[in-house]
Amino acid sequence: MESGEKSEISDRLQPAAPAEPPPNNRRPAPHVRPPQDQETSPPPHVAGTGAAAAQSLTQRNQDPESEPAKDDLRCQVEAVFASKLRGADVLQRESYIELLQSIGSTLREANVFLKEYPKGSSIRVKDFLDLLFASPKEKQKLEDVRQRKTSLSIRSTLRLPLRFTLREKPSVLSDMVDKTFAGRIKKGAKYCYASYPGKFKYGFEALTSDFGEFSDQSVACVYFCTKEDGLGCHHPDPEDSKGRCYCRRIYGEGNDWNRDYETFGYLHWVGEPYDKEKVEKALKVADAMNAVLVRKDASEVEIAGARKEAKKRWEASGRVPAWGCFWFHVWFGHMDKAVQQGQRLRVVYYPGMVGQGEVTLKDLQDPNVPLWDPDPRKRGLGGSQKAEVAMINAMKERHGDPWDYEKLDVSDFLKDSFAPGQAVAAWDQHEWKRGVIQRVHKDDGLQWDVRCKETGQVFRTDRVRHETAAMQEFADKLGKKDFLEALIASLPDGQEVLTTVPRQEMLQNDIPAMTFDIQSSDVEALKKLCDAVLSGALEKKVTNTDAFGLRNMKVQIEKTEFVKAYKEVLMSSTKLTPHQEEKVRELDGPGDFHLSAAAGSGKKFVAIRKVLQTLSANEEGLVFFAAPSKSLCLHFLRWLLAMHGSDEAEQLGQEDVVKLFGRLRLMHSPYTSIMTASLKGTRIELAKDEGSTAIQFVLSVVDEAHDIFRPDVEQGVLREILVNSSKQRILLSDESQSAAMEQNYPEEIQFLRAYLSQVVRSTERVVLGAKSFQLLSEQLSNDASSLSCTGPPLKTFFFEPKEDMFSPPFQDYCHHTLSALLHVISSYPRLSLHHCVAILVPNTDFLTKFKPLLENVLRDKITYKDLRLIDFEESLSHVMSSGTVENSKEECIVLDSVSNAKGLEEIIVISVGMDARIGVQGNASRR
Repeated sequence: MESGEKSEISDRLQPAAPAEPPPNNRRPAPHVRPPQDQETSPPPHVAGTGAAAAQSLTQRNQDPESEPAKDDLRCQVEAVFASKLRGADVLQRESYIELLQSIGSTLREANVFLKEYPKGSSIRVKDFLDLLFASPKEKQKLEDVRQRKTSLSIRSTLRLPLRFTLREKPSVLSDMVDKTFAGRIKKGAKYCYASYPGKFKYGFEALTSDFGEFSDQSVACVYFCTKEDGLGCHHPDPEDSKGRCYCRRIYGEGNDWNRDYETFGYLHWVGEPYDKEKVEKALKVADAMNAVLVRKDASEVEIAGARKEAKKRWEASGRVPAWGCFWFHVWFGHMDKAVQQGQRLRVVYYPGMVGQGEVTLKDLQDPNVPLWDPDPRKRGLGGSQKAEVAMINAMKERHGDPWDYEKLDVSDFLKDSFAPGQAVAAWDQHEWKRGVIQRVHKDDGLQWDVRCKETGQVFRTDRVRHETAAMQEFADKLGKKDFLEALIASLPDGQEVLTTVPRQEMLQNDIPAMTFDIQSSDVEALKKLCDAVLSGALEKKVTNTDAFGLRNMKVQIEKTEFVKAYKEVLMSSTKLTPHQEEKVRELDGPGDFHLSAAAGSGKKFVAIRKVLQTLSANEEGLVFFAAPSKSLCLHFLRWLLAMHGSDEAEQLGQEDVVKLFGRLRLMHSPYTSIMTASLKGTRIELAKDEGSTAIQFVLSVVDEAHDIFRPDVEQGVLREILVNSSKQRILLSDESQSAAMEQNYPEEIQFLRAYLSQVVRSTERVVLGAKSFQLLSEQLSNDASSLSCTGPPLKTFFFEPKEDMFSPPFQDYCHHTLSALLHVISSYPRLSLHHCVAILVPNTDFLTKFKPLLENVLRDKITYKDLRLIDFEESLSHVMSSGTVENSKEECIVLDSVSNAKGLEEIIVISVGMDARIGVQGNASRR
């Protein structure tokens, strides 16, 4: 290809996009370096000249040769940008548009230039200005350079968002509802509102008012604010055999990790301003609940003493909630009366989460069931609401239809409290956005026009909610320098914070978040960050940083969102480790190569880079990929898409994916048919290639070659393709995992052998444990090491089988698999199991008998989650980040046999039945 010629492959395989897309394309935001001692200021001669710059820009748009000179005009624009960007060197496409609009410019050159980039693309400020003010010849030269640089459109940085959210508190401890309401049951009422989320103050006031549209209806909900009303009081549970109060039935037994003394209300914080009336009110509430009151500006000694006393009171009370359960007794009395009068029950849920968050009374007593920090995608009810709805469902099972109820969205109660100028969170088709109401429409149903605070765009919605004071306090706190410094000090080595001021976001699950962009120096650093987040060590270190006064900050890292971003970044990044770079140099050239490595070393990663480079260098050639299973072929396609584009098929575009898939052919066992790939919606489908069989391939890659080229495996037409129809071949193998002692690789091909010994994706404990079971070649015998962190200890569950020792004890396996999942839930609270857990069993026969039993156990024992068991093929059949899968209420867990798991991976793996019987004469142990 001539140096000035535009590569056709870039048109076929990618949109014109920069090499470093942002980690979160949903919400544009500049990536800013950590703050300097002094802010960047515009030069004196252009200070405050935004209008002048705009006039000059407009003039140049009309007359390119007019004065001021091009260099002077560029200086003015740079100065305006500098005054607004404060040192940013990379911005998203939308940010440039907003900046140009802010200075009154609609430059034709800028608009044409920016149209070439997809939404969410990152563009260096220098590149933008170079192209904007370059001559036609300079523009063509710069464009040619840009095309060559981005011909693969692959990400080289390890950058991802770190989202902090507020820990949810019981509504009784919030400031949302501030007056007592003892409930009302009105004779002749048609409806009785049985449960309402008290955090939504305005709707609660409308519901409980003696005037307005709800005044003639019954409300069973109660809310106590003083000891005289019933705050802090308890009532005996008539069904408790030990004569204890309702607390244990509706809140469970207190514990140290999610129902501790602070969560149960024994430690109250009071913040500024510390006026007499506010402090006295807080002290009165604390006294009613037998709680300890502490000021947020107290000394560390005072705070430590308050915590010690609060924990002492919690334990002395029997670890029950400080606010008591008398409210539940009053509420149930109202409910019983309403049902006897034939009133229709109604339950109100969080916005957009109707029907979600329900648990059983049995679940409430399970310490693994989160009450105030549930799976964010299913937080449809508050903690006390869970008890109310669980009781209603229990009564419905006992007494039938009279206890049936309607399910409503809380947004229905907020309609009259929103007017133009009101700051709100509003739903914009796919996500919650912060904005200001511009106009109210009442003609065709109630709708609002809302201007987004971040983009400035106006959109129409029928779902709005108030931004809470707690969120604003949260935003103010995290926007300050002390939190940033605490975060920087708490991050593992090798991390850089790219944003000095966090982005305010509303996650898809209606949870407000403050987001920092973090960049890891290498894969090793990225793995350490993942371990610190999942273990909880990072958020604990941040909030316990004494030097910055953050001990009382109840923030947490949104782990489900983090894991999703982590998996995408890990798959899309092309940054090599030094060891991998060394091996890539060995593989550079036209020869045939055989790359051997332990699982998780990155051999497939290296091969996919080679595939992309080959496609880019050959305009029309086809690439062939073979693997033992269909699942592994799908994994290859997903990884190829991730590395090729910024965020998979949605960013590449349907046409680009079609072109890419059109240059690939695949094959899996029994190796008799060549297959093509297509994308139907978000689903990847494989079909037999009906075209010519005489295909020539510029590159053929065979994964898990050690399991294919075995004496007992028929290779079909695969061997013929490698020998006669391939210009270049690469074999990937891990002979330490092979079921055969030797392989029959094609002798007609002279492969250059290379070995990867550094494991990238597995922890040190996993690598060390695996060595005991590996048949390592001489080159890999003792060289295998891990670049990752130490990782958590491997958890084992041993048991004595109750069944015949000569048949698998499936019921026992189900019971202990349940224990393993509960261990995961308790070890990683707030982490969704969705596409994060894989359960592996020995073979398909075991799988067939085990799966229906496990499904029943999970359905009966983990009722607060909607778990679904799928195999690897189903799990990998959708492109990453697809709305169809990710927005589902289900949490999909992979359950598959070991043979279908070879070459694949998951964040958490549970192995079932991989043991062998030990002992003699009927003595056996399982794990």
